[in-house]
Amino acid sequence: MLAGPWKTATIDIDRASEFTGDDVDQFSSLVDLGADFEFLTVFVPTITSAVVEPWVQRDGAIATVPVAVVALDDDATGHFAHATTAGTGGIVVTFRIGGCQYVRVKAAANQAADRAFTIRGYNRS
Repeated sequence: MLAGPWKTATIDIDRASEFTGDDVDQFSSLVDLGADFEFLTVFVPTITSAVVEPWVQRDGAIATVPVAVVALDDDATGHFAHATTAGTGGIVVTFRIGGCQYVRVKAAANQAADRAFTIRGYNRS
C-alpha cells in the first residue's frame, strides 16, 4: 500500500467563501493530498450529526467548484454518492475517490463549531 501523509481538512465556520456555492458551515478547506490517490481515509471528529462525504477538484485553485464523488452500485445499473452518517464522531471511514489529489470534506448539515477531520490518501500498490 502506498499512503500519503496525514493532513487536516477543517470546516472553519468563520472562513470567507472560497467558491461559487460554498457553504462554510459544511465544506472544509481545500486539501492537497500531494499526489493522485484512489482512496481517502477520514477520521471523523465529534460533529453536529450529518452525512460526511468527500468532494474533489481537478486542480488546486481555491475558487474551483468541487464535485461530489459518485460510484457505480454493485450491479452497475445506477450510482450513489459515497457517504456516511456520523454524530458523536469516533469513526473512521474510507472512500474511493478515483485518483484525485485535491479534496474537501463536506458535512451535509451546518456545523455548530469548527471541525477538524484527519485525512489521508492511499493507493493499493
